[in-house]
Amino acid sequence: MHGGVPWSNGRPEKLKDFSVNINPLGTPHFIDELLFDALKQGVHRVYPDDYRDLKSLLAEIYDVPPELIGVFNGASQVLSLLPNADVPEPNFSEYRRANSYLASQLDNEFQYRLVGERVITGNPVNPTGSVLGESEILNFLSYGKTLFLDESFVDISPVRGHAKLSAEFGNLLVISSFTKSLAIPGLRFGFTFGKASLELERLAGPWRVNSLIYYVLVNAGAKEIRSFLVRSKEKVIELLSRSNGCGLKTYRSHAPFFLALSPVRSSVLNLRLKRMGFLIRDASDFMGLNDRHVRISLRQDLPELCEAISQALSEAENNLI
Repeated sequence: MHGGVPWSNGRPEKLKDFSVNINPLGTPHFIDELLFDALKQGVHRVYPDDYRDLKSLLAEIYDVPPELIGVFNGASQVLSLLPNADVPEPNFSEYRRANSYLASQLDNEFQYRLVGERVITGNPVNPTGSVLGESEILNFLSYGKTLFLDESFVDISPVRGHAKLSAEFGNLLVISSFTKSLAIPGLRFGFTFGKASLELERLAGPWRVNSLIYYVLVNAGAKEIRSFLVRSKEKVIELLSRSNGCGLKTYRSHAPFFLALSPVRSSVLNLRLKRMGFLIRDASDFMGLNDRHVRISLRQDLPELCEAISQALSEAENNLI
């Protein structure tokens, strides 16, 4: 189960979608302009090449050697190619699990540890917004254990990324994506940093990245993308500091979303919100959570959602739902 608005008659429904975790600044204008330019030039009629320019772009943005970089049709393609691994829960549903174990839950925060010989986890973690301690990561890698670190939200979160560590530790694979950070889920672009990248590309096969997003990113350039990501981090920090959790019990987050506990079942709350034109993520299907947990993405119109939640809960208390 994922967030996202449902489609009807070939079109997405018109809801204010707080169920998906994408950049609160939205898609940058340079992406829209270059995509329009690509269509005018007929780029969609041409196969991409070997993605050399795309890897050079990522190498410049993240200061990682291009030979350690792999490019894919979204981070989800990478996840489907990885072997099963141990997963600290709650965590992203698409990880291929060998075993699961629960993170420690404090009053308002989840604390994650790396346990096992091969672990996959988000950082920040979806859906809790928690981050791994730096010493936790380094100690785990120093013992030669394998870590698949999904940092799809790092570029728009007030945390440090670990892409550069992939040059030091051959047992680390960092997974990332521009789907979230550039707000382009329909264009699909994921990438990896680590010695396993080339083998994963071989398993994935050719034409992993479509010509349109290839053209858009390479022509945007590293400077433009980096500048937008810096502004995005600043916006997320601002929104996190201003958020009151919409009056719900919330957990400490380092991500462009937060986990909250509703006084009513999340399915009931979401049903009422949909009638009001809003959608949040029912988080009850994440291991370790219950039927009152919800995940809410940070958007600039978050105060409107908070008002709707307040009204929905008031109606619930009066048995109007």
